[in-house]
Amino acid sequence: MLYCQTLCITTRSPLNTHMKDIYTDWHKTFPGSGQGKHYPYLLEQFSLHNYSTALDYGCGKGGTIEWLESFTSTDIDGYDPGNEKYRNTELREQYDCVYSADVLEHIEREDLDGVIRHMQSLSNTNIQIIDLTPAKKHLKDGRNAHVTLLPKHEWIEIFEAHEHDIQNILLYSEADPNYGTRDRLCLLTKRT
Repeated sequence: MLYCQTLCITTRSPLNTHMKDIYTDWHKTFPGSGQGKHYPYLLEQFSLHNYSTALDYGCGKGGTIEWLESFTSTDIDGYDPGNEKYRNTELREQYDCVYSADVLEHIEREDLDGVIRHMQSLSNTNIQIIDLTPAKKHLKDGRNAHVTLLPKHEWIEIFEAHEHDIQNILLYSEADPNYGTRDRLCLLTKRT
């Protein structure tokens, strides 16, 4: 059995137990949360690279999977330690692409390196879409749901310290009724 599959079966995620419990409760408390979002950058990358297989890492309730599959022929698996439906996904040895969309900012800073290593061990290509703006919702302990809010340059430094090289960076903004604008950092990383 591969290391990453052993890690997933044993702990199901490099996340600490406290955060897994928070997000398991989150999906029950906010049933509309985690339905998935439509990200043009993600669809663009899938269209350019024609991936056969992909993993949505932190897929919530699978809405982004359904959206992408409606435009592509990619076979997409979902994994989310905070959602009972996806927490025990049998992960493939390798995927053509692993992506996370609106996930990493929900991960405690001390767990980020383990999560990134885990994602990168599952594919030579990773796509990250990271929200740089506070979330609308708060956790039960009072913290903003985006527990790791970092500026663009700090996220880039985190990824530069890992095995994959950054191939593409895009920052895009959209109108947000709560904050004026919502900024997202999009990264394409590859093992070289």
